[in-house]
Amino acid sequence: MIAASVLAGVSAVIVSFITGLGSSIQGFVVDVLSDEKKPAASAAPHTEPAVPVKVVVIPEEGGTFLVSEQRVTSAADRAVLINGATTPEAWDHLLRKIKATSTTTTAYKVAVTNVSASPVRVVDIVPVITRRSEAIRTTMIEPLGGVASDTVPVQLNLDNRYPRFTQNGKPYFTRQSQVLKAGEGFVMAVEAKLLGKEYVEYHLKVDYIDKKGSQRSLEVKDPSSGVGIFRVSGRVDDKEYADYWGPEKEGRKRRLYTREERE
Repeated sequence: MIAASVLAGVSAVIVSFITGLGSSIQGFVVDVLSDEKKPAASAAPHTEPAVPVKVVVIPEEGGTFLVSEQRVTSAADRAVLINGATTPEAWDHLLRKIKATSTTTTAYKVAVTNVSASPVRVVDIVPVITRRSEAIRTTMIEPLGGVASDTVPVQLNLDNRYPRFTQNGKPYFTRQSQVLKAGEGFVMAVEAKLLGKEYVEYHLKVDYIDKKGSQRSLEVKDPSSGVGIFRVSGRVDDKEYADYWGPEKEGRKRRLYTREERE
């Protein structure tokens, strides 16, 4: 499986550091030009992080049907498909290379932690749809050894034009929020479903209230990561895929099935 990615506002912290460095240099120039005696420097005050919440997305382990808009053509990549994951690194590399996408159902956990010294209140986590198109029909990769079943308490219906995280059919965050003291966090287990014949890309947006009572938002996305942008495709009929990689009769290896064999 693709490894979990830590998604947070790192660039804002870097900007704060550069700004502080510039102020120090400016103060040094003033000291050199001034004859006044300065008092002893006091200890630097505690600096709050630019973004008080950190979000980690953890994919659930287990077999799943995967699709891709790319075809697997090189001998080395086909060997990984045929023989299964010889190593986790080889499998992970192939999935990232072809931008493999889960079909119908994906399961993951969203861990939100307050990394500041002050309380924050998480009032909403919103899936932001960035692409909706026809389901992928290029490459299908069937799992070896069956599909793992996942039971999670929060659902996400991606067939909805404006999906929300729900629990027992009702929006989760309209009924409650999460107040996090310094260092505290919470984990939201998600089961996202897409039953229609569409392809969807989305990322998460965390809405929170900071210590000053201001509502802010953190866009949890990282295009260079396999986790920051979620990709889900609906299923189409087996014979519609250009390439269909399925297990052999013994179930230990995969092979490429022709359209006639899929009838």
